[in-house]
Amino acid sequence: MRNQFTLPGRVCVVITMALLSALMLLPLFWLLSVSIQRSGDVFAVPPPILPSDPTFDHYAYVWSAGGVQGFFLNSVIVAVGTVVGNVGCATLAGFALARLPFRGRQAAFGTVLATMLVPFPSIMLSLFVVAKNLGLYGSLVGVVAPLAAAYAWLTVYIMKEAFAALPVELEEAAHLDGCSPLTTFLHVMLPLVKAPMATSAILVFTLTWSEFLWPLLVLRLPEDFTITIGLQYFMSALTGNWHNIAAVAILASAPTITVFLLLQRYFFSGHLTGATKG
Repeated sequence: MRNQFTLPGRVCVVITMALLSALMLLPLFWLLSVSIQRSGDVFAVPPPILPSDPTFDHYAYVWSAGGVQGFFLNSVIVAVGTVVGNVGCATLAGFALARLPFRGRQAAFGTVLATMLVPFPSIMLSLFVVAKNLGLYGSLVGVVAPLAAAYAWLTVYIMKEAFAALPVELEEAAHLDGCSPLTTFLHVMLPLVKAPMATSAILVFTLTWSEFLWPLLVLRLPEDFTITIGLQYFMSALTGNWHNIAAVAILASAPTITVFLLLQRYFFSGHLTGATKG
């Protein structure tokens, strides 16, 4: 198949993408610059793009004296717990929906997909009542469980399609070798869906980390607040101290960027390469 772009066309595409990337990264770069400037430099005219005398005192202040350390840890617990619960259950459900024949399989899959039509805020009050009756009000578990279920439609769909794309010869070969369905799932099928699992993990982690309304509704004690609530607290309590606010914003953005950089290599990995060779 001939390439659709000539050399000048490729150059234009690369330049356009580079400019768009720089435009999207500009706010993050400005936050980083403000967070390491000396106090008051942000009000200089013109404001310095790159600080001549950078400092990390603002990070040290918000991390220790400002209480961001506790907010950050709570967000890590909530995000990791949601990812583990959601992706773990979605992987099992996706395998069952794609590879195990049972009555009502299509209806079950359609029901899962239908939940995406229900906005989360519309059921938030009902979930709050259930969480309170179960004794989960004011706890991080009360944040994790509903969020893991709320994003189930997305990850179940991804994992179901991933398992459905695997060749049936893999299961047949495993069955001939005497593998049980559980062994086939763990040692044959699961290693081949690392890319969809990584994609699901990144999406759920990003959505959970940036969640604000549900943790605000469930959590009642400041020591249980997540970083999104903590950022709102700093914006109201530290009015005018833009250096500290920028430092908190950078700390709040760092985990999602880190998770993406660690798992992005699985996005386009050839997870089926060599699966049917030999």
